[in-house]
Amino acid sequence: MSRIPQYKPDDFKPILDIDWNAKSTEKKELNDFFIEPLQELKDTKTPSQPHRKTVNDFVFIKKGSIEKMVCSSLFEVQEGMIMLLPPYKIRTFIHHTPDVEGFYCHFSNEFIADGPGLKYLQDILNHADLIYNPTLFLDQEHQERVFMILRQMEILYQQDQSLDLIRLYLITLLGEIRHFIEKIPRSILSANDTLVLRFRKLITNQIQNIHSVKEYADLLGVSPNHLNKSIKSATGKTASEIISESLLMEAKALLSLPRLSVSEIAFTLGIDDISYFSRFFKKHSGISPSDYRKRIDLS
Repeated sequence: MSRIPQYKPDDFKPILDIDWNAKSTEKKELNDFFIEPLQELKDTKTPSQPHRKTVNDFVFIKKGSIEKMVCSSLFEVQEGMIMLLPPYKIRTFIHHTPDVEGFYCHFSNEFIADGPGLKYLQDILNHADLIYNPTLFLDQEHQERVFMILRQMEILYQQDQSLDLIRLYLITLLGEIRHFIEKIPRSILSANDTLVLRFRKLITNQIQNIHSVKEYADLLGVSPNHLNKSIKSATGKTASEIISESLLMEAKALLSLPRLSVSEIAFTLGIDDISYFSRFFKKHSGISPSDYRKRIDLS
């Protein structure tokens, strides 16, 4: 099965109703790098549609807060926090406070391919996977340095300065975040925590192919009962509930693509029976796939 199509920055308009065409005209490198103050979000449409991107993106909050759902978990990003997400994570922009200040930035892996940038990025993403939390609350020292770097990047970008110089600032920024992470005491994962982490990673990679607790348990080398108990203990939800939540997010992301019919979406998700897919979607969202699609603006 093919993965859900990802939005290129050129195609971001359906996500937040932002005029990305104008931004793309102004900045030809939009698909590789972009930065702007979060104040630009004040007129955006929320909540956004669930989506993936072809780029890494992050927000740094200087004032106020935003809420984002990553896969099926809700995170509040407050003052002094940063959230960095890789392309493959489904994200939904839920809400922002009217006074929000800070920066939004996205960049491709290719943009930082030269030098230590990709290594810094992977170390940051590995930490987020380990604690199953893509947010970091920076200490005052790192907050000030991160803000100073981002402010300089934004100034250079608006002045159409060389992207090579901006790239160096971005790699320095990733190095600062990695430096902060290295100062955090390492927690020793229990066998239960490790199982939960492996389960979540499997769902990310296999949700379009595998929908049953037993199949995931078999891949993890444990019994379905043991998997359910471990997941329930760590998350308060059963393994089946997490599978259903993930499948629903995938379905919503696909329903935002007008070129796919509901039956094609069901097939992409590994469901051959469209009636079953419709019942599943309505059970977990309270609305049919067709009605959900009518509610979202696909123009």
